[in-house]
Amino acid sequence: MRTPSFTPRVVAYAFGIELPYSLLVPVAHLRLLGVVDSSVQARMLGLIGLMYIVKTAGLIALLVHMLRPIEHLRRYAVGHPLQSGAGVEEPGSGAAPPEELILAAANAAYDTPLAFATVWAVSWALLYLPVTAAFYYIAPAQSPLDVQRAVALALFALALFAAALPLAYSILGRLLSPAAGVISLIARERGLSVPGRGYSLAVRLVILGACLAIAPTSWMAAMVLGETAGPAKPGLKLTLAIFSMVAVTWAPVCAGFLAGALAGPLQQVAAVIQKIVQRGEVDRLERIPVYFKDEIGALAGGVNAMVDRLEESSRRRRSYLAERERLLQDAAQRAAQLGAVLDNLVEGVFACDRHGRLTMINASGLRLLGLSGRSEQDGRMVEEVMDLSRMRHSDGRPFTRDELPMVRALAGETIVQEEQVLANGRAGRDVFLRTSAAPIRSEGGAILGAVTVARDVTELMELDLVKDQFIRVGAHELKTPVAIMKGYALALLRNTNDLPAPRRKMLEAIDRGADRINRIVDDLLAISQVTLDVLHVSEEDVDLRALLNETVDRVAKSASRHRVRLSLDAARPPVVRADPERLRQVLASLLDNAVKYSPDGGDIDVRVAVAERAPVSSPRCDAALFSQRHGPSPGFEAVVSVRDQGVGIPSHKQERIFERFFRAHTDTRHDYGGMGIGLFLAKDMITRHGGRIWFESEEDKGSTFYFTVPLSSEAPAVDRQ
Repeated sequence: MRTPSFTPRVVAYAFGIELPYSLLVPVAHLRLLGVVDSSVQARMLGLIGLMYIVKTAGLIALLVHMLRPIEHLRRYAVGHPLQSGAGVEEPGSGAAPPEELILAAANAAYDTPLAFATVWAVSWALLYLPVTAAFYYIAPAQSPLDVQRAVALALFALALFAAALPLAYSILGRLLSPAAGVISLIARERGLSVPGRGYSLAVRLVILGACLAIAPTSWMAAMVLGETAGPAKPGLKLTLAIFSMVAVTWAPVCAGFLAGALAGPLQQVAAVIQKIVQRGEVDRLERIPVYFKDEIGALAGGVNAMVDRLEESSRRRRSYLAERERLLQDAAQRAAQLGAVLDNLVEGVFACDRHGRLTMINASGLRLLGLSGRSEQDGRMVEEVMDLSRMRHSDGRPFTRDELPMVRALAGETIVQEEQVLANGRAGRDVFLRTSAAPIRSEGGAILGAVTVARDVTELMELDLVKDQFIRVGAHELKTPVAIMKGYALALLRNTNDLPAPRRKMLEAIDRGADRINRIVDDLLAISQVTLDVLHVSEEDVDLRALLNETVDRVAKSASRHRVRLSLDAARPPVVRADPERLRQVLASLLDNAVKYSPDGGDIDVRVAVAERAPVSSPRCDAALFSQRHGPSPGFEAVVSVRDQGVGIPSHKQERIFERFFRAHTDTRHDYGGMGIGLFLAKDMITRHGGRIWFESEEDKGSTFYFTVPLSSEAPAVDRQ
């Protein structure tokens, strides 16, 4: 299809190859008829030539008509580029040919060889029928056609048909197969199913083989019958030699064209398969043209489909490998980032597998344990790296393997901020650690390993110790001057009756200030005792109502702008087991906060009720420590509540309200001062009594603080709330 004269080339090849044989056929025909007269021979040859020209012209016109779709596609390709899968590139502008044109050209390429060869063979079989009839008109004196000569002429026509069919089919098949192959590739690129009738290769080979056998046999039989049907004619041996040579040369020509048409596709299939084997890939492989609609064409189509799937598989594999490489690079980058982050953490990070073998330790972890060479530690057991001889609890007890946070995490436990002490032989001092550990679980929940984070809090512990020492010493040092100031103020107020009112108010203010400083000093001393865990809480029967009345009256005198009310819900005054001074300190702290954060004129309600004791597992229960130290508490408890109408506590700060030195309103318009230790001490003291403390608060709507104290005896059923 690439040459500009496709159809003329096919015509020239086909009828040019036929021409040498067609010149000898009239001689054989005249020999069969027994024509001896030279004038009759001349007239007969002229007639045969005329008939041949007419036949050939008709066949050429038919062939041109049948090849017209291919010629149209070729002309379209001249003005438009066609990039075939076989690498055939046509000049032009790049537009794809219409589907109808492709399908019509494919039909012509695949159907023309057999259809036209059949017409061609029939034309040869019938060509000499009118010539024979004309012979008896030209030579009326010729003896009539006998049976032997008629049989010879019939065999002659059969020989011409059997000779023309394979010759025409092999020539046209050889000439049209390249065009059919290119058209098949064009159709394939457009996603079209290649049209055309399919013919079995085996059936065609049987028919063509039979023709190759029948043609020379019938030819020679016809010549023998023709020569023996009448008197002997001169030149018989020469004529038989020429005709034998024609028969001998004709078969190889047909076989050559036929072999070329069949071997070409098979060679291309073998070449593609060999490239796949040699290169190990299918990228940039050419597709095999489908020359014939037969088993070889099906093989070529199958190989093309295989190459398509291999290419798609190769593309998917390359895409997978590229994605895998990208993911590996991302993973390596993330691992490097994670490694850099872990190595720059202040905390020591350790990880192990489910068998307890260490899999990761960061630089801080190596420094904490005094180890060197990270790779040397990988694979060692946790207890080998965490030297048990150097580790102990905060109370001095040595660690066992099962008490190690990482080992406990492997058992499914989660450890948060557990304190440990590590003996550092190089520094000659103890290192205080706060360790957290958690199991590493799979998606199904199975434990795959554990991770531990240990932080060196030695400096914080030392700072807390210094701070606690300062608080304790400062509180003791303030105790004496505050006592002196209060004593002199009380003496002046008692012994001087004629003091002017302004001076008396000054002395009363000094007395109140001394009381306030004394409470702060007591709180600081209590903080020190709590930190050292030496805060003493005595136990005695206390009339809770009397204690509350006393405390409320004292607060009410100093808070004249507020109304402090006490109400008792119990049928009889509850008696509790408590330290009266510590209980008075808790209530004073809650009332001071209520007064401080309530608006002028706001009511402060204090209520007392008796209720059945909540279990230790209650989320609002803080009595676990007391239960461990003093055994089970009584079954009933007094519940004291202090409600104000103040500013309330912001929701995001409520979780920290009982922390030491935490003030919820620091740096706000409601910052009224204070040290932030009252609620911390209140919680600790109530806990030591075996009670609970909690609160309910809403910003700008006030707060209600509750605490409980166990009763000294069972309360009556009517008192239960």
